[in-house]
Parts: sequence; structure tokens; C-alpha cells
Amino acid sequence: MPRTKQFDQGKVLEKAMNLFWEKGYHATSMQDLIDGLGINRASLYDTYGSKKELYDLALNKYIDQNAKVIAGFLYYQTNVRQGFYLLFERMIDDALNDKKPRGCFTINAISELAVTDENVKQSVSQDQLVLEEIYVNYLQYGVNHGQISPYKDLKAISSYLIALQNGIKVLSKVQPSKDELLRVVSTGLAVLD
Repeated sequence: MPRTKQFDQGKVLEKAMNLFWEKGYHATSMQDLIDGLGINRASLYDTYGSKKELYDLALNKYIDQNAKVIAGFLYYQTNVRQGFYLLFERMIDDALNDKKPRGCFTINAISELAVTDENVKQSVSQDQLVLEEIYVNYLQYGVNHGQISPYKDLKAISSYLIALQNGIKVLSKVQPSKDELLRVVSTGLAVLD
């Protein structure tokens, strides 16, 4: 008879996500995972497979959570330009208030593994498509409500805003000035004028 799992798999995956986010894939050892997750090696392998499979699950969990947070936040913003400004300001605040400057898990994954790992490359590519769709829909709301010119290329603007978002997350690791980062945001959002 199979044994019942004595741990909450969702909570363990959340811990794994935070551990990989903080340390990266290569710097996280199996012993780090065992210690950080509070489960034994056999349970880890039995439940999640290899370290790499656990990493892929953790990355996808982060990607899903991040997209839901962004979509949920923008849903309540009726002024598109202000909505993006507030979203980016929130991202800056989160980054600057992080006691361990982890940056963005997705960007970290791109830097560390996307060139050599097809699963990671597919995950982050899918993430970009999901964010692009969220942004295009939100920009279309702005067009429909007279806030953005109907002649703008919303897909190109969406891609640009994702690049701006990613750049801000990277800059926040080395440029801890909120005012400076918000100046970058304001300049970047001029694309909506």
C-alpha cells in the first residue's frame, strides 16, 4: 500500500520556488533543497522527480503567479497610462524592499539557463506571450476609451513595455534609487502619448 504524503506539496513547491529564486538553479544543491523544504531526499525524488524537474515546476509556478498578479492589478486601473505607472512603481517597491535582492525569477532563469535548456526557454517564451496578451488587452481598453490613439501598434508597444519592465527589474538590483527608476518609467511610458 502506498504511503500518504506527510507534507503539503503546494507549500513545499512554494518554498522551492523561493529557494531557486534566491540562489539560482546551479547554486542550489540537493542538500539546500532537503534542508529548505523540510522533506527527505526520497520524498523529494518520489514527488517531484529530479532537481531540474522541481526547478521547472517552481519556475512555472512563479510565472503563473506573476501573470495573475499583473492581470489582477491592471483590471482595477481605469487609466491605462497611470495603471502601467502604478504597476511599475509597485514592481520597483517590491524589488527595493526585498531584503535579498533576488530580482525577477524569470529574468534570472533567462540569464542562467534559457540558452542551454529547452524547457526553461519554452517556459519563459510562454510567459512573454501571456504578458503580451495581458498588456495588449489592457492597451486595447485604453484605445476603446480614448486614452490611446487607435493608430498605435499595440503589439509592439506591449513588447516594449515588457522589455521596460524587465529592464527596471534588472536595474533595481544595481540602482536602488526609486526616483531614478521612476524617471525611467515615465520616459518609457511616453510611448503611450
